[in-house]
Amino acid sequence: MIPRDNVFRKSLRDMLMKDNPYASHWVDAVIRTAYSFMENWRKRYLKGRARKIRPRVRRRFARCKITLMKIDYGAKSIRITLRPGEHLTVTWRSTWFEHRVKDWVVGEVIIKDDRIVIPFKSSKEIYVRRAIGWDCNELSLDGYEPIIGFIHVDMRSLQSMKIAYGGRKRLHRD
Repeated sequence: MIPRDNVFRKSLRDMLMKDNPYASHWVDAVIRTAYSFMENWRKRYLKGRARKIRPRVRRRFARCKITLMKIDYGAKSIRITLRPGEHLTVTWRSTWFEHRVKDWVVGEVIIKDDRIVIPFKSSKEIYVRRAIGWDCNELSLDGYEPIIGFIHVDMRSLQSMKIAYGGRKRLHRD
């Protein structure tokens, strides 16, 4: 099990802060990312989808917390604090996607070796007037809409065709 208590996290943070030349917030981001890696690996391992060896980071990246950056939506730029007094400025003005992200909010920036990824989030609500809930099974497609009621589509003939043509395909392959 991964220790989750504050005493362990504080000792881990203090250990990482000893030789850290960067802003202290980066250490918090690293710890949070490491916990996320380990929790996801543990879930996959328990389901049999991951090997027993510990996960390794193949491509370096840093997830920039909102507290490490200042976003200027008027100038369409982000100022990221690297070290105390040292900043990196990234702009999305005059880019090919500028018109697509108009009035959207910037999420957690991801810094990689060769690029910076800026995720944008839209809070636009979409209203659907008439929605149908569908349930797709092997032999039927079932739906429900309050005005129409239940909808049932029989898929048995399609399934039998799939089996028949699958057998023919297999004969021609051999």
